[in-house]
Amino acid sequence: MSNISRLPGVGCKFYIQGKCIYEEFLNPGYYNSWRCSVLLNLEKEYDKLLRQAESFRLDEKVVSDLWRVRVSASNASPEACQGRGGSYPDCTALHGDICLLALPECDGVCSHYSPEEREES
Repeated sequence: MSNISRLPGVGCKFYIQGKCIYEEFLNPGYYNSWRCSVLLNLEKEYDKLLRQAESFRLDEKVVSDLWRVRVSASNASPEACQGRGGSYPDCTALHGDICLLALPECDGVCSHYSPEEREES
């Protein structure tokens, strides 16, 4: 007797780069572990900068210059990324703020399969 395997999920609107985004589609942001670690670190740094700017009563121009310097410094250093060593903003595994590498593999056509919506020309 032969093994029966599912058809690949290619063509499903929840299929991206071999991963299934169905759960993220249902509950956006619910799984914090799926969020990009580089973006999470940048958010923390930005919040820290805003607190410092408020404490020191810095004006908007100074804050934006400081942020530009910090972002360029963080892009120069390799960040703790879950994947291919790609860095923000050029990472190919980034989908919104979700790291595709953290998502579950697509098992193929399943009960959640939904064909991609095609644009009419």
